[in-house]
Amino acid sequence: MTCDELRERIVDPASASQGGHAPVVAHLEACAPCRAAARDYGALDRLVRPASPPEPPADFEGRLRLRLSAGPRRTLSNVSLLAGALAVLALAALVVSGLFRARTRPEPPAPPITGSPLKPASAPAREAPPPDIVAVRSAPISFQATPVSAEEKSEAAGLHDFDFLNSFQTLARLDAFFPEPVGPQAPIPTPEGGFPSRPPTSPDALTGRFLDWQRVAKTERARLSALEQAFRNRPEEERSHLEDRWMLVRGFSENQRAGLRRLASRMDELDARAHDRLGSEIRLIGRLPKEQRTQRWRALPFTRPLTGQELESAEGLLLSR
Repeated sequence: MTCDELRERIVDPASASQGGHAPVVAHLEACAPCRAAARDYGALDRLVRPASPPEPPADFEGRLRLRLSAGPRRTLSNVSLLAGALAVLALAALVVSGLFRARTRPEPPAPPITGSPLKPASAPAREAPPPDIVAVRSAPISFQATPVSAEEKSEAAGLHDFDFLNSFQTLARLDAFFPEPVGPQAPIPTPEGGFPSRPPTSPDALTGRFLDWQRVAKTERARLSALEQAFRNRPEEERSHLEDRWMLVRGFSENQRAGLRRLASRMDELDARAHDRLGSEIRLIGRLPKEQRTQRWRALPFTRPLTGQELESAEGLLLSR
């Protein structure tokens, strides 16, 4: 990505669809003039674009009627006001253009230091971190956080999808809702394009993962790494079944996933005999036509104390296959 292309991405939000974060991040990390230009534009953008539209004064309507009733004598002043507003906008456009042109010119060499040799030269000012710039695909890019080291990048790149890591233990406890129980069964064939739960491999996906990892607290990083280790400690056939289950529930909302966690806890509270009987009933419901599954599910004695969230989450599983 060239400097001109980056400036177009910053100034024109409509051009943000021409690629992902990766080229923007790479260029801003390597190009100090463009970082400074992004910082200047961000400051100017906040100056000329208020966060919320101004509210009209309480007497606005009365003053407007008074001016309208004054006749054509006010026409000249209104035209003058409009011309002044247009002049301010044109001046702002010239300032932005001049800033970008100035940032791309090579800076002249610094003059030699003069003065008393006993007076120490002042330390050069550190460059301030640039602010969030105009959104790229509706996600602002920020360089405020501490950069991710090579070791941290290696750790982050090896993790499965974060939502999958937060869900696979729940999916392992809901055997009754799936045709195959978790265990050493026949391996699940890998779908075309791979499982969506697997670690990222494309450049854009890796860049997104590093940006997410940069924003995650250290305690959360440790927790995700522990979940990754727990998943990899399972047998290979079991891991394939869990990744296959994730393909059915990855479109669930956060509320639905919370309902699944509570549903699994409810089933864990049953004794072994009641748990096996409930599993058999749920498997029988899964073989019925889809239009009959919800009614039969809600007729089970187990469902009477369940919340609406738990009922709907289970029905989402029953209707997903």
